Amino acid sequence: MRKNKNRIFGQTVLLVFSALAFFVAFLLIFAAATVFRSQIPFFQLVDQQDVAPVETFGPEPAPYGGVMDFQVPATTKLFMILGSDSRPQAGYRTDVIMLAAVDTVSGQVSLVSFPRDLWVIIPGYYEQRINTVMQIGGMPLLANTLQTNFGIYPTDYAMIDMAGFLKVIDILGGVEFETEYATADACDGSLEADRWCEVGPGTVSLDSDWALWYVRARYNSSDFDRMRRTQEVVQAVMKKVTSPIGILRMPALMSAYSENVQSNITPGDLLVLSRLGLGFSAEKIHHYTIGPNQVTSWITSDGAAVLLPNTAAIQAILQSALNFE
Repeated sequence: MRKNKNRIFGQTVLLVFSALAFFVAFLLIFAAATVFRSQIPFFQLVDQQDVAPVETFGPEPAPYGGVMDFQVPATTKLFMILGSDSRPQAGYRTDVIMLAAVDTVSGQVSLVSFPRDLWVIIPGYYEQRINTVMQIGGMPLLANTLQTNFGIYPTDYAMIDMAGFLKVIDILGGVEFETEYATADACDGSLEADRWCEVGPGTVSLDSDWALWYVRARYNSSDFDRMRRTQEVVQAVMKKVTSPIGILRMPALMSAYSENVQSNITPGDLLVLSRLGLGFSAEKIHHYTIGPNQVTSWITSDGAAVLLPNTAAIQAILQSALNFE
């Protein structure tokens, strides 16, 4: 009986001290986020995101005839992840176009990659490749384009350029992931002297320069394969960001986000995403690609090779993604 009393007493003391430690930690975090907020670099970087680019979204347009209008649950957030090839004194195109659907309850994520050569009707303009839309009219026009062509209306986005991509990978100390496929393609002489690079299958570890080559390689493979490789790297970055290394390097990542990412994602949404990231696992990520079965190759009157969308097939992919199947 005495042993039981001692054990109960010990457990009670442990619970009391745990509660006190939690309370003290909460007070410290609260003080850091309020009283001393302006003196702490991490919160300075977060607060820089309070002023998002001013973008005007009109009323959500109706889809074109025959296009189903998806009703997205309130618990699901939609984001566009965009990668641009912007360079100083030049325009840009978004060669990475990825929809991320996030279930804020379960933490499940669906990633849907759209091919850059997808031929769409741009509302108020003309027919053109989907990777030209952001330069023409920014995220409001891309949201309208996706809604009218495919019945999906994401308004939040993050667009990173090549310099930002390299910086994020450098901060993380490279990325590592598993791939089922071998990738072999031409590359810069700084990577391999014979200008031919090969990685995979199996475990792949890449620094920033190799990661950039991996997602952009296109001479010996298709854009559909390129989208798969991009998703592999995006997932590897997500995994690394939510790891102990990523958490320790969060101030530098926030700085890179501030300097190299064009976005209208609010600090509140960043907080939701970071909370979900604490429970990150590969099993919660669902991958989808608008591939050969959802498009038809076509040559325009100008001789450009593009991809005509099979709207019903694309909407079936989007439906699976929104159901996190």
